[in-house]
Amino acid sequence: MIDTTSQWVSADIQIVAQHREIAIDFAMALGGLAIVEQDDIFQVSYPLDNETQVILDELKTFIMDLDNTASISQNVVDRENWNKNWQAFFKPTPITDQLIILPEWEALEPFPQAIKTRIRPAMAFGTGTHETTQLCLEILDSEIQGNERVLDVGTGSGILGITALLKGAAEVDGLENDPFTEENVRDNLELNGIQSGFNLQITEAPVLNTPYDLMVINIIRAKLFPILPNYFNSVGVGGKVIVSGLLQTEDMETRELLAQSPWKILETYTKNEWIAYLCEVK
Repeated sequence: MIDTTSQWVSADIQIVAQHREIAIDFAMALGGLAIVEQDDIFQVSYPLDNETQVILDELKTFIMDLDNTASISQNVVDRENWNKNWQAFFKPTPITDQLIILPEWEALEPFPQAIKTRIRPAMAFGTGTHETTQLCLEILDSEIQGNERVLDVGTGSGILGITALLKGAAEVDGLENDPFTEENVRDNLELNGIQSGFNLQITEAPVLNTPYDLMVINIIRAKLFPILPNYFNSVGVGGKVIVSGLLQTEDMETRELLAQSPWKILETYTKNEWIAYLCEVK
């Protein structure tokens, strides 16, 4: 198991609602590994190392340029304490009539959904609480029919790939470049009783076993746009592609990028400020 840092710096940021999503996008682009939103404050966490203060200074400058009435506070937390604090925020999250996301401490029996994906909150993306994750899950619930080979780019906690397997997909290749996610992915596979079928690669140069039947990629714009063309030919003709991690205000730029791909947009899904695209390979 990869040795991950035991201490983190969490920054609590209060900013006017009109700038919050841009601020979150920027905080994540700086390497934030977790976002918690509550009321008018969001919290972003970074591993504590020699670069952390430089990152926080850059974040503070950006935030104050957006809104000079904003406030930022920071504190150092142990990873164990951070994970415990998540329990106050992470509640059962129904996605569809057939799919629900559950924190690991919830019993399965009270929930009627056929598919119950269990997640252990940790310093990684993807607990099902963010709108783009929910959009991807909603689309997966309707598109996975059984025996698909799935490519999950930016797998994070593994929530999307794990749900695809629980829905009946044959195999998932989960790609990540962040070593902090490995332990959480392994934990979540175990929580969901998955012993095979999920192939995790943590590398900047993944090996793809193309063609896939479906690809899902849920990454913020700053990281998505530079890498998406690398996956234009990963899915076979007639296969499906789910793209999210994007704000509705980025729709025009996203459509311009997708127009360069062999994909046709079939439908868009929105939730609050966020958008997801379901595409088919032409």
